[in-house]
Amino acid sequence: MTTTEPSPAVHALPPLGVARERFLSGRPVPEWVPEEVLAAWRRARFFGVPHDLGEPAAVPPRPADSPLLGAARPVLERIAPALGPGPSVLLLTDARLRVLWTSGMAPGLPPCPGLSEQEVGHNSAALALRDRRRAEVHGPEHFLDVWQDVSAVSVPVLAPKSGHALGTLTVACRLCGGRPPHPQAALAEAAATAVEAELLARAGRPEQLLLDAYLRATRGEDRAVAALDGRNRLLSAAAERLASEEVLRALERTAVTARHSDPPPAPTLPEDAGCTARIEVVRQDGAVLGIVAVLESRTETAPRPRPRALPALTGSSLPWRYAVERAADLARSPEPMLLTGERGTGKTALARELLGRSPVQVIDAAEAGSLEAGSLKAGSLKAGSLEVGSLEGDLARWAARGPLLLRHAERLTQPAVAVLNSLLDAHPDARLLITHTPGTPPGPCLQRLLDKLAARSVTLPPLRERAEDIRELLTALAPRPAPGSPPLTWTLDAVRALEQHPWPGNVTELAHVVQALAEHRRASGPIRRAELPDTVREGPAVRPLSPMEHAERATILETLHRHGGNKSRAAAALGIGRATLYRKLREYEG
Repeated sequence: MTTTEPSPAVHALPPLGVARERFLSGRPVPEWVPEEVLAAWRRARFFGVPHDLGEPAAVPPRPADSPLLGAARPVLERIAPALGPGPSVLLLTDARLRVLWTSGMAPGLPPCPGLSEQEVGHNSAALALRDRRRAEVHGPEHFLDVWQDVSAVSVPVLAPKSGHALGTLTVACRLCGGRPPHPQAALAEAAATAVEAELLARAGRPEQLLLDAYLRATRGEDRAVAALDGRNRLLSAAAERLASEEVLRALERTAVTARHSDPPPAPTLPEDAGCTARIEVVRQDGAVLGIVAVLESRTETAPRPRPRALPALTGSSLPWRYAVERAADLARSPEPMLLTGERGTGKTALARELLGRSPVQVIDAAEAGSLEAGSLKAGSLKAGSLEVGSLEGDLARWAARGPLLLRHAERLTQPAVAVLNSLLDAHPDARLLITHTPGTPPGPCLQRLLDKLAARSVTLPPLRERAEDIRELLTALAPRPAPGSPPLTWTLDAVRALEQHPWPGNVTELAHVVQALAEHRRASGPIRRAELPDTVREGPAVRPLSPMEHAERATILETLHRHGGNKSRAAAALGIGRATLYRKLREYEG
């Protein structure tokens, strides 16, 4: 059974509609608008989705040979009558959010060939596929005008055994008020469960062998792997990004040819494929069932060197590795990039690592006239602002000299950011890295800059979300011992206390603690818990939390993270008073 978190926007739908109109007209949006809804609107605007999108001129034909559709059609035809007499729609999409099957009709729900965000903006099917759980989107949370009176709930359909998302099931109806769940949420989940059961029943021995070979090839990594037998496709996420439809059709022809040729011929990929394919044949009792292809990008034949060991880049946790790898991928193209996250998470250190060893010009908007390494004229940055008169010429000269790192963009004045926006409009391929710490609501000019860089932004996780990295960080942050002195070590109890501390200052705060202990302690041997600062030593509350309290604490921390630590906005998003939020934070302290 999949679940969903109640959207705080559901309890304020009419005001949210007004906020959406302000967003579409370019006016400032109220602070209480949930960050995830505002981010979805910005993505739709970035993708160029017109909010007044009408019915498509011609609906393209739906895929007729989809294994998902073959298994789902008899199930959905039995379930469709349960929609009842009211205006509602039941629809099925594949993993690319192409609509495969629909039943029912509702005013304001025109026929739609696809539900990807690039086509129609924010919707429950795209959200469910991304988060792999039930998702709801109501009324003005949608970007399109035609869906302002629509409530929709979607559930991902997962493949048996592998658990890969094959598509989604959605029920849409007229706008419903009140709290989630959606009135048809149970029906959507029951339909998805029934379709998954039918898929499992249809998975015969040949399909199972092909699936096993596919899982062995992926080995849990983000590899570009495709398994094909001429009728079915299994594609990893990396393969979907790398392989075009022409490449997949060429691989399918190879799979069919392999049944009659031993050894099978090498696949003939299009000249502009941009990738190579290494083929493994899947057999049963000597007969060829299909092939598994491991794809590799032609532009990435040489292994990318690992980042050098800087303290801020230390860590092997999944959130940290994902952020660093995504930043490295984006840095391969010479375009502006945004690094965002709480203070002390390592944005500047990562930016310097991405820019390499070449001379880097640095502007710090938090320091008056702070320029480094052949930077702009000292007079171009004063008291957190850039003088418009000299900035254009300076940046023109900077573009010819090399990369620029702009720190603390949130401290720039509106006129300065306006000039920066205009320059980036004229030079979209500028080698520029910008760091931003969320907190106070951005002005309209800074918001435009953040929207412009939304598709090339990386959010660094706070230290509390990667506590497993603390042991590695302790080694990296410890100063080099004097000759003949032992390195700094820690007792297990001290490490547990460090891992349980929330670290509001993140890696920077941890570095200060390690430095202070290394410089001022007089005892020998490993550092004990009693030597830690009081706020770290006290640890979590002694009283064990109930499952409900654990869930509430996790929700509060996640909401605070989404709103950059702003307690007022977090309280509004949670639907509670600020005093209540402070009280709960005190109760769950540690």
